[in-house]
This record gives sequence, C-alpha cells and structure tokens, in this order.
Amino acid sequence: MPSITKKNFGYNNAEMWRNAVYNSSSSDPILYVFIGNHVPYANESSPDSLVDTISTEKDIWDNIYAAKKVTANDIELVIPKVTWTGNTKYRNYDDTIDINTLLTANTTQNLKPMYVITSERNVYKCMSNNSSANSTVEPTGDYTTSNGNIATADGYLWKYMYNVKPSNKFLTNDWVPAPKSTNQLDYNVNPTGVVDGELTTVIVTANGTNYREASNVVVIPYTSGQTTLQFANTARILSVFQIDNISNLANMSISGTGIPTDTYITATANATGVITLSSATTGSFSSNLTISTRVYIDGDGTGVAASATLSNTVSGVSSANANVSKITITTIGAGYSKSNAFIYGSGTGATARVILSPKYGNAYNPAKELGASNLMTAVRIGEIDTTEGGLISSNTSFRQYGLLVDPHKYGNTSTITQATANSVISQTINLGVVAGSSYTLDEYVYQGTSATNATFYGYLNYQTSNEVRVSKGKGTVTIGLPLIGANSGASRVIISKTTPEFQPYSGDILHVENTTKTQREDGQAENIKFVVRF
Repeated sequence: MPSITKKNFGYNNAEMWRNAVYNSSSSDPILYVFIGNHVPYANESSPDSLVDTISTEKDIWDNIYAAKKVTANDIELVIPKVTWTGNTKYRNYDDTIDINTLLTANTTQNLKPMYVITSERNVYKCMSNNSSANSTVEPTGDYTTSNGNIATADGYLWKYMYNVKPSNKFLTNDWVPAPKSTNQLDYNVNPTGVVDGELTTVIVTANGTNYREASNVVVIPYTSGQTTLQFANTARILSVFQIDNISNLANMSISGTGIPTDTYITATANATGVITLSSATTGSFSSNLTISTRVYIDGDGTGVAASATLSNTVSGVSSANANVSKITITTIGAGYSKSNAFIYGSGTGATARVILSPKYGNAYNPAKELGASNLMTAVRIGEIDTTEGGLISSNTSFRQYGLLVDPHKYGNTSTITQATANSVISQTINLGVVAGSSYTLDEYVYQGTSATNATFYGYLNYQTSNEVRVSKGKGTVTIGLPLIGANSGASRVIISKTTPEFQPYSGDILHVENTTKTQREDGQAENIKFVVRF
C-alpha cells in the first residue's frame, strides 16, 4: 500500500536526542564524544576504512583512550548551509509541495532550496520567488520588520527566521544551527514575529485574459454617506473597459477620495450608470476614482487583504488582453487554517491559490520548518586545560573520534547514571612503574617471555618517570614483573595498576569517523565536530 515516511520523522528523532542531552534526567541516555587510535595507520595519508560489524566495534572500543561527556551546550540541530547568492533562483515555500523537494536544489533548473543565510548571518525562508525569477537583492531585517515578512526590490518575499552569532560553534562552512522555538534569544527569535495562521503568499494559477482597470473614472458629484455613485459618462466606461455592460464591473474594487479602503462594487444598473458600493462614502466628490481588479480571500481567519497586478498597464489604464500577473498580500491577517482566493475583474479565467502557513505560523519552529533532521555534536577536548585535569595525555595523537552512549562503569553490568557520569574520563590502563629507561611513544609494550608470547600487551600512550598509560590493553597485568618495550627495549617493573573508567564493549557506539592524525600538544585544544543524520 502507498505510504510515506515524513521528513518530520527524522526531525523528531534528532530532536529527541537533543532534548535528552538538554534535560539530562535519570531516564535519558548519556552521551560521550571519544577520541582514540594513537597508533599510526599503515598509510598515514589514507585513513583506514570502516564497516559496521561487531568486530569493527570491538576494535573501535580498543582504540578509545579518552572521552568527554556531551552537555546541553555541545549539541544542536543543524541544516545544510545555503548561502544567499545573487542572480540565483530559490524555491518558495508551498504547503502543497513535498518538503523534501522544497529543501533540495535542482542544478539543471538553477534552483536552490527555499531558505538562505545572508552575509548578516540572518536565516530567511523564501515565501515568494516572484514567479520563479532570480533573486538579485539580498534580504535584510528581522522580526521587527513587518512581522519578519521582508519584501525586496526584486519581487521576492522572505520570512525572517533567526540570526546566528559569529561565535556560534555550530556554524561551519557546511552547516547552520537551527533553533526549534521562538524562546531561544541567542538566535534573535521572538514570538512577536510569529502570527498563527498568517497568509503571506497567493500564487496565480491561471492568468486569464482581457483584464482592464482605469484610474481616471469620473462620477457625478457625491457627498459623505452615499452608498451609490453614478458614472458621468457610461459610454466612456464601457469603452475603457471594453465591455458592453457595466455589470462586468461587479465586485471590482473602487477607490479615491471619500471612498473607504477595501470598498468594492456590489451592484450595477446599466441603464442609468449607477453602481452600489459595499461601504458608504466618507467624504465629498472626487473627479478621479480608480476601478481595479479585486482579490477576495475567504477562510476561517480574519484580516487578510490582497491586491492584483495586471500585465501591460500604462498610465493607469491596462491595455487590451491584459492578464493577472501577480497577487500581493497587503495585510497578512491571522488564524487561517483554510482559505480560497477569488479574482473579480472585467476579464475572465484568472484563478489563484492561497499558500497556508504551518501550524502556529511561519518561523514558530524554524528547525522543523527547515527540515532539521541532522544533529551536530561539537565538543572541545582540552577546554579545562590541555590535559583535561590530567586525564588526557597532551603529547599523544588521535586518528579516530565518535559518539558513545550509555557505557558501563568498569566492572559493572549496568549503565552509568547522571550521578556517576564524570565529565572527562580516561580509558587507558594506568600503570605505576619503577624509574628506568623511557619507552617510545606509541610502541608495543608487553609482559611475558616475548612479544609474541605475551601475558599482557598494549600500546604506550603516555609516560612519566613513575607512570605509563597503555591503550588497547589485553591480558592480565602482573604486579612485580617488567613491562617491556618491543622497539625501545626499555624494561620497567610494574608496581601498581589503575583500570579504565568504562567497561570495554559496553553501551553503544553510534557514530565513528577515521581521520588523519591530530597531534595533541601542550597548550592546545581540539574542537571535534560531526553531524549525525536522522
């Protein structure tokens, strides 16, 4: 049977993980970013490939030598970066088009997704692309400008979503952070820029033919309070509009001095040239009134108003065979969950469709509206100090990092808790040793009669005059026997042992990346960022 998996499924999954880290309740998963693999690849310029197997996961676990707990400040929903570029066409938001299409570029059509980030780091959603024209004017302004509805001179209409500060660590060359609500002031979003059920865009679906309008209509003098007017020259009106009966003007807009806004013609009398108005006049005679094409929008909301633009209009009078080329929302209204547009004019055949806003309004949930089904983790190793309180060696390297969830404390069979989850952990086996010759960093070290007949072995991660740290440790450490370096030949007796923080192979490794060597140095910190797609 036909089915779809909505884009929101990915967003909801990403949001649940984000919220779990934010809330940090006793039932929420506990995440760690780990670093590992200080031992060189066979080819250092070409990181080893990865496959999703149990064997590979165990190897990854063996590689881990340190990890740092992910906090609320380390995780955020992100969207692919789409930088505004001049002379580029952007898709416009449309409630009837698949969200995946709206968020996908089409290179053959020179189409970009429906959102941009500008040079001011403002993120906007495209509400109208001026009938698929190129964008030539970079939008500017925020939620204080017309409720965030930014009209540019190129005919585009943009909705301000939020701003990203230059210091935001989730802003990269490829990704842009996406807040999920209007209460995140760090992103300069505000509920005042959100209108539930606002209408911003009407699409012309058929242009029609023979639409005309005039701005120099003369009527017999009138006073305030009249609901009827009489044309001074009915024949001229029929000629200007190229109609044979003024009934063709029914429901068209009329404006001028003493005519209330949004007034239209409700009835006509062809024999006398008398027209009836929807609202009584509020002032006296004007010799120049305008009769124009009227757009009426119905629905379950209130307050919306729109106007039509005709093609081929010169000096206030449209030429023959003019059509409805564009409809502009002049007042966005509120509370619309359904709506229809009707076009009234002297021509025929023009139709239009109203684009409805998401529930609660455009920009209410930027992350959801922009399809944020990606979660970036950005952790700084060495934030406390280079060694993170002495737990991580500053003179080693790593070639692998990733995301670990819900490991166990060493020797335990149950998941760590928020109370027992340390912010930084060491996963090396730490050995107290007697003074002696130095080992070579990263070399194979062992206990036993030979390197190939070892009772305990691993790789040297760190050393001082009285301590060594070993990663990838296997076997049983024997106190009182020497630890031998396979390359250096150094031999130092082990006098104590400290186990790693986590029980190997516990929890789940959710994400891992192999990379080229990163050498840790004194005074240095590393920013580790990666994106998980849901």
